[in-house]
Amino acid sequence: MPDLSREDLKALGRAVGIEIDEHLLDEVAYNLNGLRDVLANLNPPGVDKIEPLPIIYPPPKDLV
Repeated sequence: MPDLSREDLKALGRAVGIEIDEHLLDEVAYNLNGLRDVLANLNPPGVDKIEPLPIIYPPPKDLV
């Protein structure tokens, strides 16, 4: 997977409403590209057989 460039990071930031300062772009690129590399190689055996859990759980009945 190719690394994200400075221009890619600026565009991604603008897409989500974040303006990344020029002096931080190298550090953001290093960290984000490293995270992408780790996640790309993360594939535990059988992970495709597990049903995902919902992100939002229903509130407890005593709070409704």
